[in-house]
Amino acid sequence: MSAIASLYNVPQSDESLKQWAFVHMAHHRDIIRTIYELLKVALPEYQLDPIDPKDTGVWDYQHQVMHQQMDAVLGIAGNDLTGVQWTNPNELAGWIFLNSSEHQQAANILEIG
Repeated sequence: MSAIASLYNVPQSDESLKQWAFVHMAHHRDIIRTIYELLKVALPEYQLDPIDPKDTGVWDYQHQVMHQQMDAVLGIAGNDLTGVQWTNPNELAGWIFLNSSEHQQAANILEIG
């Protein structure tokens, strides 16, 4: 199981973005696996690690699809997580909070870390 607290860390460098992306993808995998184990619903998994902050078009779309499907199964009121400017620290911090909040809700519902 991945550590949910790490998802709230706002990447400040290329290295911290790599670490965040790895933990983020691992948590999505934990959620997908647990949904399947508990509910027998198979959700698709898209590659979210690594992230290229200069070219996130496909990443944005696939990440949003994963959240929409997770949210629908778990009854979470989700957010539009597309279009974040990875180079804008304030915008990124807000996006990290929204994204992590959805992960936190899923973790609480599924009783995972």
